Amino acid sequence: MDMDAPFYPHSPVHSVKALARALGEPAERLLALAQRSSRLYRYVPQTKKDGVTPRHTYDAYEPLKTIQRKIVDRMLCKVIYPAYLHGGIKDAKLPRSIYSNARVHIGAKTVVLQDIADFFPSITTEHIHRVFVGLFQFSPDVATLLASLVTRDGQVPQGASTSSYLANLVFWDIEPALVKRFAAQGMAYSRFADDITVSSKTRISPTTTTQIIAAVTWMLGQKGCLQKRSKLHVRKRGQALITGDKAESVTVTGLVVNGSIPALPKRARLAIRAAVKQLEDRFEGNSGQLSAEDEKEVRRVMGRIGRLIACEHPEGQRLKARVRVLLARAPLLDRYVADAKLHIQEGAVDLQDVEGMTARAMPLESHLDLPWNVG
Repeated sequence: MDMDAPFYPHSPVHSVKALARALGEPAERLLALAQRSSRLYRYVPQTKKDGVTPRHTYDAYEPLKTIQRKIVDRMLCKVIYPAYLHGGIKDAKLPRSIYSNARVHIGAKTVVLQDIADFFPSITTEHIHRVFVGLFQFSPDVATLLASLVTRDGQVPQGASTSSYLANLVFWDIEPALVKRFAAQGMAYSRFADDITVSSKTRISPTTTTQIIAAVTWMLGQKGCLQKRSKLHVRKRGQALITGDKAESVTVTGLVVNGSIPALPKRARLAIRAAVKQLEDRFEGNSGQLSAEDEKEVRRVMGRIGRLIACEHPEGQRLKARVRVLLARAPLLDRYVADAKLHIQEGAVDLQDVEGMTARAMPLESHLDLPWNVG
């Protein structure tokens, strides 16, 4: 078993009847739902981080929603995911998050940040069929049925419970080799959903940087995906952004990687501190009473504080204590005093619609002058 590649450690499913047993559902129901699965979603409009651009997400209706959850619990969660994947994976032994993703690149002197344009819509029913046949070793009939149950109009719908797992697996047959080639040259690779990061503890030449970008672009092209030009960045430690007037820290999935552990950027820490102060002012202005809307704001602020605590920043516990004082004084929120749970936000994946970089669908060894031996 290659621990650097996704691996399904269980017996393959070779018939629709066996799939029905595995999911605890009648075969007839699975087949019927697969025929009309594209009509069994409700559109859940959201906006991207800019607050304006729409994010197209979908939620499955029952009973498709329950079946998708079973596919997650009984199949997709059983996959052993390699350490370079960090988005939307439940792993008690190796917890994955924006923090684990950033940790890979701690102390890097050069960081190449790349992003996949329209990632979820780019993953097709055919791609998913290949995952179930190639990785899971399921029969073609079973793969066809499963692919129909987890896609909408021929694409992976963002928002479905199965989608983040499938996004992790779509490059299952080519990503591991790329990761190994980077590692052979002393470079680290990680992917958090559609965010791809390659870093080096040393400065790398412009030629090598170009080859890194070309190699990732090639990988994306094999699955019909494109790079997002607006999110392609090459950062060096201490180097100022062209649009800025002073040096900014190198960040990976929103976390600074200059120190010994991932950290929130200074402006994010200041914003959290200001949010706590605003909450205190809001409390005083309401004569010590908090409304239901205030309760929602407390939840949001506690989630932001949770990010500080996850980064082991000392101010996190101090800010948490200040909010707990408000909770203790507010009758509406007494139930949160004993155990104010922190809702640590993992950071939304931004999938802006921008022009992608055309990927050349061609073999690495024939067309790319890479800094490694592709043998």
